[in-house]
Amino acid sequence: MKPEVELKELLLKKRLKLSTAESCTGGLVAARIVNVPGSSEYFMGGVVAYDNSIKMKVLNVSPETLLKFGAVSEETAKEMVLGVKKLMNTECAISTTGIAGPTGETPEKPVGLTYIGVSVGDRVEVFKFIFEDKDPDEVARRNNRRRKTAKKALKLLVQMLKEEK
Repeated sequence: MKPEVELKELLLKKRLKLSTAESCTGGLVAARIVNVPGSSEYFMGGVVAYDNSIKMKVLNVSPETLLKFGAVSEETAKEMVLGVKKLMNTECAISTTGIAGPTGETPEKPVGLTYIGVSVGDRVEVFKFIFEDKDPDEVARRNNRRRKTAKKALKLLVQMLKEEK
């Protein structure tokens, strides 16, 4: 079963609302959610905060966090997920921030580095991944990383919902 379909069943059963805050995935997480008929019953909306000014103004990510840790960091992913939950008044949220490539890497932050924030109720977890891709085409590599991130984000929320009592 696709994670977005499983997510629908869990959210409806638990009567929970969901929101998303996306940077590197550019709306792919939200798109997968709304591909499922009936998603309007539990999905409140999403923010694509590609630029840091939007992360700060809309999602309430602190300028200090961005300055100290950068946009691609555990701290930023956490503030994004908490910010979108508050903004949309939801019990559940997902955030994504990463370096999809082919540019943007630093010695400390390689292409493919991604942080996924997931929250259910008071619980907040941030997961770190490096999504590799060997496609010869750089645009394909970039989009493959974005798709892998979106799918993994949904799977992580499904897992967290299953762990909740």
